[in-house]
Amino acid sequence: MTNNPLWAHGPRFPAAASFARHPLPRGEHGPLRRYGLVASATAFGLLASALVLPAAQAEAADATVFLQEDFEDGSYDPLTQNGGATLSVVDADGDKALLVQGRTNDYDGVKTPANLLQPGGSYTFTAQVKLSAAAGTTTSARFVVEPAYTWVGNATVTADAWTTMSGTFEAPAGSDPATLRAYIGTDALAGPYDYLLDDIEITGTAAPAQPDTWQPTPDASFVPGGAVAATATPVGTARGTGNRVALTFDDGPNPGETAAILDVLKAQGIHATFCIIGQNVQQAEGTELLKRIVAEGHTLCNHGTSYADMGSWTQAQVETDLKANLRIIREAVGDPTLAVPYFRAPNGSWGATGAVAAALGMQPLGLGSVIFDWDGNDLSEATLTANLRAAFTPGAIVLAHDGGGDRTNTVKAVTTVVAEKVAEGWTFTLPQGGVGAPAPTGFSSDFEEGTDGWTARGDGVLVTPSTDARTGSGSLLVTTRTQPWHGATIDVTADMPVATALGISVWAKLAPGQSPAGLKISVQRDNGGGSAYEGVAGAGAQVTADGWTLLSGTYTLAAAADRVQVYVEGPVGIDFLLDDFVIEPIVEKGIQTDVPSLKDVLVADGIEHVGVAIDARETVGTAADLVKKHFNAFTPENAGKPESVQPVEGQFTFTQLDQLLDFADANGIDVYGHVLAWHSQTPAWFFLDGARPLTNSTADQAILKARMRAHIGGIAAHLDARYPDGNSPVWAWDVVNEVIADGDTANPHDMRDSRWFQVLGEGFVDEAFRLADEYFPDAALFINDYNTEMPEKRADYVSLIGALIARGVPIDGVGHQAHVDIARPVQWLEDSITAVEGLDPDLLQAITELDVNASTENQGADVSGAPVDPYSPAFENDEDAAAEVGYYYRDLFAMLRKHDSSIESVTFWGISNARTWLRTWPMARPWEQPLPFDDDLQVTPAYWGIVDPTKLPARPADVLAPRIADPSDVRAVANGAAGVKVRYSLPEAIDTLDGVVPLECTSPSGSRFTIGTTTVTCTATDAAGNTRTATFDVIVTRKVPGKK
Repeated sequence: MTNNPLWAHGPRFPAAASFARHPLPRGEHGPLRRYGLVASATAFGLLASALVLPAAQAEAADATVFLQEDFEDGSYDPLTQNGGATLSVVDADGDKALLVQGRTNDYDGVKTPANLLQPGGSYTFTAQVKLSAAAGTTTSARFVVEPAYTWVGNATVTADAWTTMSGTFEAPAGSDPATLRAYIGTDALAGPYDYLLDDIEITGTAAPAQPDTWQPTPDASFVPGGAVAATATPVGTARGTGNRVALTFDDGPNPGETAAILDVLKAQGIHATFCIIGQNVQQAEGTELLKRIVAEGHTLCNHGTSYADMGSWTQAQVETDLKANLRIIREAVGDPTLAVPYFRAPNGSWGATGAVAAALGMQPLGLGSVIFDWDGNDLSEATLTANLRAAFTPGAIVLAHDGGGDRTNTVKAVTTVVAEKVAEGWTFTLPQGGVGAPAPTGFSSDFEEGTDGWTARGDGVLVTPSTDARTGSGSLLVTTRTQPWHGATIDVTADMPVATALGISVWAKLAPGQSPAGLKISVQRDNGGGSAYEGVAGAGAQVTADGWTLLSGTYTLAAAADRVQVYVEGPVGIDFLLDDFVIEPIVEKGIQTDVPSLKDVLVADGIEHVGVAIDARETVGTAADLVKKHFNAFTPENAGKPESVQPVEGQFTFTQLDQLLDFADANGIDVYGHVLAWHSQTPAWFFLDGARPLTNSTADQAILKARMRAHIGGIAAHLDARYPDGNSPVWAWDVVNEVIADGDTANPHDMRDSRWFQVLGEGFVDEAFRLADEYFPDAALFINDYNTEMPEKRADYVSLIGALIARGVPIDGVGHQAHVDIARPVQWLEDSITAVEGLDPDLLQAITELDVNASTENQGADVSGAPVDPYSPAFENDEDAAAEVGYYYRDLFAMLRKHDSSIESVTFWGISNARTWLRTWPMARPWEQPLPFDDDLQVTPAYWGIVDPTKLPARPADVLAPRIADPSDVRAVANGAAGVKVRYSLPEAIDTLDGVVPLECTSPSGSRFTIGTTTVTCTATDAAGNTRTATFDVIVTRKVPGKK
């Protein structure tokens, strides 16, 4: 500690104390410095196979015809609408043609469906185009192929005759067929004009969309494991409802322990699942024990031939080992078709194993609730018994070991706890999936016979059948919505298998006369009296009244729920139509196992905690694999907020938070708690006395302080009960969040005029920290806010923190949310970090909610404010935007590494681009790619910007203007009528490529200003010619004669 007098309270914890339960490699950082943790095309109605000519016709042609559309059937399917034009099939020159009207953008028209064009393909595009008679102009038109926006077949188009556009296109190898799409583009619109389109044809040598290239080795004699509809995603819950568990035992069979466990199970009349290692079957007594397991009715699970970690193996290597183990098991039992319906990856290291196991007929089985009965843990009977009791939660898969070491005390714990639970009426069942389990079959609604079971969500909402349909003759109309969450909903509890990746989609269109608005699909999970609300990843889009728009994304139900509902929501007052709703299982890509771990890279560079914001969806399946590989900490995205923990006064609910803590415990991951006191997502009852709003009276202040104590104390009591040994994974807390306003207020430090402030004043921050210090003495306590890099807010933030320290408030750390954009200078954030270091170098600092948006507007993270609309993408194509985000991450982390002595933690706000809040707030922003992992959990340029900038793609052309911090008005006094020369200083203009760039002002500093107000405009121009202006007023008053 330093002798800085601002740190009046002294150190909170002994110097040797550590927040981390799981020591991390330190690299060059020195001692710990702490005070005291392919969805298929058919899923979305894009039947690519329907676009290919029958074989006989294709063989007769010179090239394969992939698309041929003459509009003679009155439809433009399979083309889809692009932009906001009105599309209609009309009679033109004796044939049908597509009329494209009401265009406001050069891309408004039609687009080819996803998955039609394939990587490496060679294509010829042709189409007939003609301007409408009323256009009265000449223009150019062409095919434009996304995502690189490649022009194909540019031609001059008139209203006098049909023009043939024709050109060839080579699809880049490695491109994504889901985004490789062509639309008709024209010259920029000087004024609106319509055009006709006919005889579109795409031919070439490429094949239609192909499945994943890996397939099991053909073997007519191979008998699959026997699982029904196995999925690559590991299942994480037991079958059934109520108090039930699935007991599983790993690493056997083992002489002694396996036999003893079988005795216990037989005596209690229950069954379990045994995950078998082949080499143990081949040891003494192994075959006899395996035969007994089968004879007594237990279920088998493939655990590999040895204890080898398969996480980095190729699919072929995994296939060889799993098949070899099946042979060992079946030959030992003497049954060549014996069912082995589950597979569990050794060490929980999945890699490619899940997909291979599913292909071989074995359902991957998650780790579930572990009892920590392996070497390196406390293996006493008392501890293992306590751990096993704690593992018994409704629906849990419980993992213990009958092999791999001395399991004597595991046997004793099983003997004790199983007898207790049988007496209490618990059911012992199998994990989800496997033999005899119902296969997920999906669910759909086409509204051809009414509402199909959909109902209104919210008071006054009307859900009625409509004949304005995308397909068939029926759709669903949703009207009279007065809240954003109002909409249409359907109960899908029976169609949502646990730990199964699902594609969820629906087509949406706004009612006539509605302005474009963002809609999204969400899920409500009800369990044990509490509810969780989760977005379907990627299922948000800007929807218009002119045509149908697909909302499509993925969702995985993390644990069994009493009720699951899917609903569609959007801005208040928007009426919309829905059609062709689908839920169906999908196969996820596995994570990349051959790239460096973010946590390994950054911990070695001195950043102790590398975190990510998650909810329960990231505790199962491929997302969980990604969390475990790349992060050593996480922040509960919503589960720790006041409305989630204590929605009703005195009624605490920890179901959501406990799911995350279970995951942290099972995987040795630390938790950054979020949040104890906040103005948003806090129930209204906090600030009411009955129906009366609390005031700043002494009596009302006492009420609110008591509620703050009860809330913080209630959370602490739950954690103390859960971790009686004090071994909580929660290493830090956001004590208060977003207490500074963005603009000027009449409050000290420009504090937000929240209900906390209105009742308790600035002292509510002190009170929250003192209570947190009392109840969480071993956690680091942080203040947290967004836009802390903005110069004006920086000054307020640092001023408040300095005041807190001067008052002896027990603050340990300062959080910078860092919801930034690609043009916001990294220097600004560094200036804020340096300013905090200047207060006290022993203050911890954390980047708490990092993402980098690629929009032309950025309003930070104040979700309680009025949304700004519209946002628009800073780049014309997604590849350029992704690359620029990567370069921003390069510069950002180069700066953070310079401050490793104070940067304790970096947390990314979302596991993937599909899960970022930026895609849907405050409107649909599908272009956003703000995180290191893409929609399929694969690495992005942002990742390489952090890990290895030499692997970044070429930087796109500079389209980003410099940034200027808002200058303040200048006041001066003139002695006479001629005015006065005024000198002023300005904040620097900073460009992401050029650094500091000069400002040119209409009235430079030192100019003579007349009496009155003169507005000065200053312009910054970077090397690429991008400009940014800032204005301020110079206000000159005349000195009153004789007045000093």
